[in-house]
Amino acid sequence: MFANAFTAGWIPQTPFMVGLFNFSPEGRGARYRVGARHWDEAALKQHEEMGFTQGWGICAAQLAELAEAEANAAR
Repeated sequence: MFANAFTAGWIPQTPFMVGLFNFSPEGRGARYRVGARHWDEAALKQHEEMGFTQGWGICAAQLAELAEAEANAAR
């Protein structure tokens, strides 16, 4: 998890969101899950306008490419 959206005592501040990441074993590899929780609809829309969806998709594709390259190098 990451966020700069909390103050001491886990008090939410504005705007934005909390990012959630999870890696879990799956077969010979791992499953990668990511999500986000926005404070409200306005924060979600603002984040989408900034390229949130496309950017995280690009990051996931780059991570998959790197993982595949490492797996192939280890063989």
